[in-house]
Amino acid sequence: IEILKVLYRGASIIILDEPTAVLVPQEVDELFANLRELKAEGLAVIFISHKLDEVLSVADTVTVVRRGTTVETRPAEGVTSRQLAELMVGSELPSPTTETSTVTDRVVLEVSDLALPASTGSGRPLLSDVDLTIHAGEILDAEELPARYMAHTSCYRREAGSAGRDTRGMLRAHEFDKVEILAVTTPEQAVGMLEELRDRVVRAIDGLGLPHRTIEVCTGDMGQSHHRSFDVEVYAPGCDAWLEVSSVSWFGDYQARRADIRFRRAGQKGTEVAHTLNASALAVPRVWAAIVENFRQPDGSVAVPEVLHRYMRGTTVIRPR
Repeated sequence: IEILKVLYRGASIIILDEPTAVLVPQEVDELFANLRELKAEGLAVIFISHKLDEVLSVADTVTVVRRGTTVETRPAEGVTSRQLAELMVGSELPSPTTETSTVTDRVVLEVSDLALPASTGSGRPLLSDVDLTIHAGEILDAEELPARYMAHTSCYRREAGSAGRDTRGMLRAHEFDKVEILAVTTPEQAVGMLEELRDRVVRAIDGLGLPHRTIEVCTGDMGQSHHRSFDVEVYAPGCDAWLEVSSVSWFGDYQARRADIRFRRAGQKGTEVAHTLNASALAVPRVWAAIVENFRQPDGSVAVPEVLHRYMRGTTVIRPR
């Protein structure tokens, strides 16, 4: 839309600054196809990006700027991304070897004889005799991805800028519990996994019978580590507000680079950096507050959502004392 606006005003030069930062791979391909059409029609496009492979795929001429100074200008044809990177940093890049195994003897996570009985106390256990050992430096096989994880976490925080607002009660608690769902994927799997995590959260809210909405977070509200994010909110009539109960985020390779999470494709040499995603499912205090307010009865009692009946030891209505 922004490109169309400047074209309508008669622009002959278009400047794009990191235009692919929040685009999924399919959208990047569509953008580049449009840029090639604009070039064919005689328009000049200045494409500013640190993603070197993208620069080389669309540019005719590449200019490298370091610390505000133009270092060099070259035709894009025949230049590799490694050569551009060396111009950007001002020195030769190291060449790490992966001929020997990077796996060490240092165990970073070990699980033994993990079991989880059925929630009803009978029937087949949900988990039984699970053993898991993860060593530092371990490389994932692409065939094993996506990898899905779940964790219960206790959270402690003070929200900057709240100035004491809503700090009493359950809406802005300094200590709360939540269930976190996480995934490690290849870059190609990340878009589908983001939608899967979002849908898992929405199904949980649907199952509780709570009014909810899903918002895609705009670029200006996302941190630099986020590639794309959704917020899932429930409506609380008592305070006439939408409460965020889950944030579903795709971090690209940002976290994985810091954690050195890598995978290897079958038949290929070398490794690639994985992508990571996570979501809250769900923030317990706010969900409980929304249940109390949405299921409150005229006599002051609270009807327990049907999906929770089996966990309430026969209680279907919570009555005031």
